[in-house]
Amino acid sequence: MKEEVRKLQEERIQINTDFYNNIIPKRMPANFMISAYITAAYGGVDVFDFQYDFSKLEEAARKICDQVYSDSPPVSPASLIFNRLPSFYQLLDSQSFRMGGDGFVQHPEVVGMKADEYAQLTQDPYAFVVEKVIPRQYRNLDPSNTAKALISMQRALLAMEEDANASIPWFMKIMDDYGYYPGAPMGASGFCEAPYDYIADQLRSFSGISMDIRRHRDEIKEACDAVLPMMFKMGRPAFAHPLGTVMTPLHMPTFMREKDFMEVWMPSYKKMYEQYAALGIRGGAFCEDNWMRYLDNLMELPSGMVLMFEYGDPQKIKDKLGKKFILQGLYPSTLLKTGTKQQVLDKAKELLDIMLPGGGYIFGFDKGPLTLSDTNMENYIALSHFVHEYAVYDNPGESFGTPVNSEGFVFEEEKMTLKSKYLFDWEEFKQKYPHTPDFARERFEKSDNRVFNLYMNMTI
Repeated sequence: MKEEVRKLQEERIQINTDFYNNIIPKRMPANFMISAYITAAYGGVDVFDFQYDFSKLEEAARKICDQVYSDSPPVSPASLIFNRLPSFYQLLDSQSFRMGGDGFVQHPEVVGMKADEYAQLTQDPYAFVVEKVIPRQYRNLDPSNTAKALISMQRALLAMEEDANASIPWFMKIMDDYGYYPGAPMGASGFCEAPYDYIADQLRSFSGISMDIRRHRDEIKEACDAVLPMMFKMGRPAFAHPLGTVMTPLHMPTFMREKDFMEVWMPSYKKMYEQYAALGIRGGAFCEDNWMRYLDNLMELPSGMVLMFEYGDPQKIKDKLGKKFILQGLYPSTLLKTGTKQQVLDKAKELLDIMLPGGGYIFGFDKGPLTLSDTNMENYIALSHFVHEYAVYDNPGESFGTPVNSEGFVFEEEKMTLKSKYLFDWEEFKQKYPHTPDFARERFEKSDNRVFNLYMNMTI
């Protein structure tokens, strides 16, 4: 790594480290992420080809890096995998994630759980997901044909591993060549869903849960409490770190009555993040749609969370939430397509003038542009450089915001421990195989956790 690049990376690490430790940095971290579809189209790569071999994106990614200013890598393996790996879903004949004729892997409305199965879900959520939901959503995992299911899963896992690793060699070279901020240490971040949203997503579907909230209200509340430890386990990172975050996309609240939101949706979600906070783990949420009517409810969440907003009044959000949380988002991405360069920059200045003072804001879009036709890359590039140059503080070193777990939450291990007949039980294993050395326990439990996360990700 060249000396000037090394110094740039050190600066980027420092401003992010300061920011997430409640210290105003010399400038706001400018972190942009370009979708794989935009990267491919901008670099002239076929939209189908790159999804089956991410190594094809190297030159396209470098073109993005040469032109877009970002402190973190604007194209990364995480952003590629987030777009879903089609080979994995196709080899399992998934009905919940399917590629369309335009090359996009989409999530149609599907039902993996019947309305009369809440009691089964509540009894052992993980077992229900493995036994009922996954076979319904992935046709090649039909339990009536064990051989086909075993072979299909092995094929899919091997394809997923190959696809996921294909971008790593060029990504590591890009990290060195451009001196990007590497992000939180590996194992310090996580991802899950709100318990209610998890039930709504691939289990009952949007329309299904919308009927159930009236017909099976008490059962949903019980199911949310039962699913809570499963979501907590999925999202829980290996260790707490200021730079790490456990993120959740919030799907359902803006489609709910406020009474249902407060009584059914909120309790399990709030409890989950209080328990993360008790362990020193920072929470994070993407507040999809318009959350203005819920700002007071958001104030009930633990301090230090990262709250990303799609729509809303920036000034009101800043005034209400800015001292307790880290805020992100709100820039209208459609303006990149419809506005002039000056309009794009003026809007960024307007937003930053509201959100930047006092610290605690990271620039972000209401929603990231997905395709090249969604944006104007000249405007995008100009915006990225403007944000980097304009978002400079005149009071670096001062403290801001509220640190994680300022409330002093206490971890309730018994309540947050998921119990299931399908989770690995060391004591049971040791009794059956008494000559197994104790040091093997950690390896087996790590493997079991990887299996658990695989199945959870298949249903989110």
